[in-house]
Amino acid sequence: MAADNNAESSQSQSSSTQAHTDDKAQEDEAQLTKAQLAQINSLYQQPASSSALKALAQQLNLQADTRGQFLQQRHLAVLKKPLQSQGRFIFSPTQGLVWQQLKPFNSLMVLKDQQLIQQNSQGKVQQLSAAASGNPIAQQLPRLLQAIMAGDIEALHADFALFMVEEKTGALWQLGLQANDPQVHAAMGNITLSGDTHIRSLIMTSQQTDISDYTYIQFTNTEHGPLSDSELALFSLNSELAQ
Repeated sequence: MAADNNAESSQSQSSSTQAHTDDKAQEDEAQLTKAQLAQINSLYQQPASSSALKALAQQLNLQADTRGQFLQQRHLAVLKKPLQSQGRFIFSPTQGLVWQQLKPFNSLMVLKDQQLIQQNSQGKVQQLSAAASGNPIAQQLPRLLQAIMAGDIEALHADFALFMVEEKTGALWQLGLQANDPQVHAAMGNITLSGDTHIRSLIMTSQQTDISDYTYIQFTNTEHGPLSDSELALFSLNSELAQ
């Protein structure tokens, strides 16, 4: 019996160690090198052609219910370690987008019908109408996030100048977004998307030549399939406001 307990303890420790190793590897991947940042800068010297954008839209074709996980790191020059958060996302072409942070604390954001609904860690729910806000950033954020998750290149082109390298490595691609609105561009900087048949990462960089502050979001375990009842329920967050 003692041997069995020891074996179970050893197996548990091994699983925990492996999970920690996997998390550490994922965190390391979210660290951009100077060469990678320089490559991102050079991307914005190459406006995307209509043929390249059309090919990318056909490659993505994400008009399906999609869910996955995200790891977000915000790197600031004044901090030794990046600010990190983890969670999951759910996208539905008919319902909208759910962005659920699980670490370091719980929070929930739902984008649907140009409405931004947020629930903080204390359970308080707030709603913002993008159209009524008068804030160009608030107006573009719902459209931007939903267009990104849907792979809707045409929708992105309506609000952003697009940049893309013509030569791709296999199915890999990289797309740069630069907001047409100066106020939005000043706040968001450049937005670089990378992926294959799915969007795998989003990088927001400042307009500075020497980039030291940036946000890196990785999308993992992405899969398609009908949403479950519990997933659909998350889109009804705004119903709590009526109570």
